[in-house]
Amino acid sequence: MTEAVKKNGLNFGIIIAVISILVTVLMYAVDVKLFANYWVGIILFIVNLVLGIIAVAKAKKALGGFISFKDAFTTFFIAMALGAFISTLFTYVLFNLVDPEAKEVIMDEVITKTVTMMEGMGTPSDDMRTMIEEMKKTDNFSLGSVAKSYVFGLIFYIIVGLIVAAAMKKNKPEFE
Repeated sequence: MTEAVKKNGLNFGIIIAVISILVTVLMYAVDVKLFANYWVGIILFIVNLVLGIIAVAKAKKALGGFISFKDAFTTFFIAMALGAFISTLFTYVLFNLVDPEAKEVIMDEVITKTVTMMEGMGTPSDDMRTMIEEMKKTDNFSLGSVAKSYVFGLIFYIIVGLIVAAAMKKNKPEFE
């Protein structure tokens, strides 16, 4: 692994973490119910994706305009893994140590939105009751839940990273 790959992966991982933490703090300060809004997650994912692509592009530029598939993927993966890890750790601390009551408000909002969506789809009330009971039993901010979420997020970022690496790779010509 070259220095450019490591440096850009780490730098952009920290940038992703800082942005994620700032968004988390802003949502917490404005209205904790924003955590139940899936659009926020989609927008944050797009921002992270763009930053990961920029990390690869900067590493490519630092390597003279050429980057192997492995180096492109490694840069992207380091940035995403580090950013997500720090952000996940912050979220865990916020909702388990700083303000555990906030996760109850978020869960109530998630249940409300789920019921509204299920009613819109004509789901039978017995099915809705069963699903709501299961949702109430789950602590989405427990250590196990956030760890599982982090791992599944990494798997998703690996798939995206493979696509980004394939698109960004540019090998040096053999004869120059």
